[in-house]
Amino acid sequence: MPKIIYPDHYSDTDKSIYDDLLSRGDTMIGKKLSENERFMLDLAAKMTINQIRGYDSGYTVPEIEEMKAMHKEAARAGTIETPPDAFYDDLIKLSDGTTFKHPLSYPAEYYYDKNKEVPDDLVTIPDNDNDNVIDENADDNYIAEQMRSIPVNVD
Repeated sequence: MPKIIYPDHYSDTDKSIYDDLLSRGDTMIGKKLSENERFMLDLAAKMTINQIRGYDSGYTVPEIEEMKAMHKEAARAGTIETPPDAFYDDLIKLSDGTTFKHPLSYPAEYYYDKNKEVPDDLVTIPDNDNDNVIDENADDNYIAEQMRSIPVNVD
């Protein structure tokens, strides 16, 4: 990892927030990043600190609107691929057109409650169905006989 050069106006608190944001970003991504990818984490951390501290970017509202318009134009031209709106709504759309909510968008409590429920299509075996059970004392129960021949240490 290259040596980090903090902006001159960063206090010790800003530097610790920056380091924390970088390490969290690394952890969330979960793989070794190239320098090109690390640049995006660096940029996001600096933007977050600037937002926290209320630092102004120096851009005027018309300049920001122009940048947004250029971004939209590039996206329409196919230069930039952004996820569809369904992605942000936690929906998955299959090639046949069916959609369903992404399984990871549900909270853990949902799955906990769902796993506690007994399914309606649960197959139950009646208690009086003992046709397949071999009596332990039956003559043809060779497994029980083998188990009896195994020595057991009893202290």
